[in-house]
Amino acid sequence: MYWPLGQTLWTMSSGEEAQAAIDKLDAYELSGRIIRVEFAKRFKKPPGAPPPSTPPRGETRHKLYVSNLAWKVRSTQLREFFSANHNPVSTRVFFDNASGRVAGYGFVSFDTKEEAEAALSALDGKELMGRPIRLKFSERDADGSENKEETHQHRKILKSHR
Repeated sequence: MYWPLGQTLWTMSSGEEAQAAIDKLDAYELSGRIIRVEFAKRFKKPPGAPPPSTPPRGETRHKLYVSNLAWKVRSTQLREFFSANHNPVSTRVFFDNASGRVAGYGFVSFDTKEEAEAALSALDGKELMGRPIRLKFSERDADGSENKEETHQHRKILKSHR
């Protein structure tokens, strides 16, 4: 089977193993390039993979929505930024599937609401890689899915950067 340059397909023994690989390696820098790791688009997620309504491993319900991210920001830089004075459980930067560039937003999770509040009050408006970040509590519906208004805002950000 032919794969375009720079792409590969891995087969894992379980959905949990595949999700762990994604959590660990997505947005990882390898030989000076950022790699993307995700489930294959034409295949369904294997049985045993977490359902889409549950947050990815490490994410908690005490989550901050981070916007106005620079194009070069990756999850590791976001984690380092928050870890200077706070203790994030997980960080995630989102990418635009069409362009492969950072979508300009991400999420940072904390163990407690108090930790998230402290980070929000201390870091909202502070510069990360030359841009002032904007923080607010992530708006999630009761079932764990993203709030429609927040999702609409994400789409507007993506369209404005194309």
